[in-house]
Amino acid sequence: MLRKEGSEPIEVILFDLDGTLLRVQMEHFIPRYVERLAAYCAPHVKPRRFSRAMLDAIRQLITEEGDGRNSNEERLFALLKKQLGIAETLVLESLAHYAAHHLDELQHLVHPIPLAQQIVKDCHRRDIPMVLATNPVFPRFMIEARMAWAELDLHWFRHLTSYENSRYCKPQAGYFAEIAALLKVPPGRCLMVGNDSSHDLAATAVGMQTFLVDTWLVERNEKKWPCHYRGDHRVLQQFLGQL
Repeated sequence: MLRKEGSEPIEVILFDLDGTLLRVQMEHFIPRYVERLAAYCAPHVKPRRFSRAMLDAIRQLITEEGDGRNSNEERLFALLKKQLGIAETLVLESLAHYAAHHLDELQHLVHPIPLAQQIVKDCHRRDIPMVLATNPVFPRFMIEARMAWAELDLHWFRHLTSYENSRYCKPQAGYFAEIAALLKVPPGRCLMVGNDSSHDLAATAVGMQTFLVDTWLVERNEKKWPCHYRGDHRVLQQFLGQL
């Protein structure tokens, strides 16, 4: 266990992905992903209508907390069926086609952060359990691809959140509580590391400790949460090294 003076020991570190462990232009990444899915479904629904529905469904996953009975994948498919009247099988086909034929088109939008790579390597070398706590609005293959492009080893992480295995999204308290329960670790002994002052720091709601990485800081017009620790990637590296 790791301990910072005056705080509970840290047993698990949760790392956000985008903007924390890699750099990505999400304003281009998400639209290109959705446009390709829409093109595949064009014989059944107009691409612009599909794109609007998909983007709206993703927003709803983040802004509207579910009851915890369905995965984010199931919720997304239900929202698309409600808005577009299309079957789940068609969406699954479009995703499989995308993974097989178009996934690499996004690689140029993702850039490694060498210091972040080293931070994760150091934690792995010290046998510190880690979770890749990216917002689970994408299928697992999309997350694994970004990790590979950022030169992050999937096997270094005890758990990875994707829409298949998650029932909540950041900044919902259920997202963080679900991870702590899965790992059987009290929330107060988890450290959430991320660059989003609203979505990542919301871990405070369940009692997790937080580190705000402000190298590429994201600030939203949403509820503000306090952070326990803050600094750029160099400060994060020093902080974890001192624990």
